[in-house]
Amino acid sequence: MDGERLRPVPIQEMRHLEAGRHWLIDQPITGLTSLTPVRGQLHATHRGNVLEVVGKAETIVTLCCDRCLQHFNLPLLANTKELLWIGEPAPIPSDSTAIESEADDSGLMEQLDPRGNFDPEHWVFEQLNLLLPIVNHCGKECPGPATWSSDGYSGDPRWRGLQGLGS
Repeated sequence: MDGERLRPVPIQEMRHLEAGRHWLIDQPITGLTSLTPVRGQLHATHRGNVLEVVGKAETIVTLCCDRCLQHFNLPLLANTKELLWIGEPAPIPSDSTAIESEADDSGLMEQLDPRGNFDPEHWVFEQLNLLLPIVNHCGKECPGPATWSSDGYSGDPRWRGLQGLGS
C-alpha cells in the first residue's frame, strides 16, 4: 500500500493478491544508518512456489575511509529482482558438483516458510547492505594516512622506543 511503513506481510495473505503487493518507500530503514531516508519502490508477487520481489531503493550513507580516516558520503542504489522459494527446501543431490550447478541455475537462494511472513523492510536492508564496500575508500584524491610528525622520523611515534632494539 502506498505511503505506509514497510511491515511484514503474511505469505498466505499475499497468495490471494493476484496483482501482488506494492510499496512506495520513503523512510529510514532499521539497522542502516543513512543521511537520507531510503526512497524507492518495491513490488512482491506470489507465484505458486516462489515470491517474486522487484525493488529499487536509494539512499546516501556516510562512511569512514580506511586509509585516511576522513568521512565521505557514498550513494547506494539497489535495483534488484529476486525469486524467493516458498516451502520446504528443494532436494539437494549428494554430488557436490551438481549442488553448485543447480544453485547457480535456479537463482533461488533464500527460502520462506509458507506459514511465515515476508518482511519488505528487511529485504530492502539486505539489498542496500550488499552494496556497501568491504574496504571503505574515499576515492582517487585520498590523501593517504596522516603523517605523525615533521622531525624526520617517518614511522608511528609509538614504535620509536623499539627502533633501537633491532641493532
